[in-house]
Amino acid sequence: MSDQHDHESLADLYLATVVRAAVQGQWMLAHHAAARLGTVHVLTAWNPGHDRPSRAANDAANEALRQLLESEGCKPIPALGSDPNTDHSEESWCVTGLSDSRAREIGARFGQWAVFRITATEQAVLGCFGDWDRSRVV
Repeated sequence: MSDQHDHESLADLYLATVVRAAVQGQWMLAHHAAARLGTVHVLTAWNPGHDRPSRAANDAANEALRQLLESEGCKPIPALGSDPNTDHSEESWCVTGLSDSRAREIGARFGQWAVFRITATEQAVLGCFGDWDRSRVV
């Protein structure tokens, strides 16, 4: 199986992720944030690919991601993606103003297999190393 197919096979697992964002300091489900802000993309620099860096390395990478998003004219707000079946979560950034293609490019730059696009009614996972996506109604 190729890496691209490996990434695609993870799409359904990614779709199950519970994504929250801290809008004006109030944590809410990301689709509620999108109802307020418009379509959002949620990106992380944590745990790229198969790597599992230390907390300090993940934090440093996520800070570099925040700075890059700001250089793109975005105003990143804290987000958190959590596996609904375990205690695993990854700190992330929620932004408006990116195209899907740019969000994918940034995700790929940080070694991520996918990023999220979230609206008030849909959560989508967009592949960073292949032109694939999966979505579900929220």
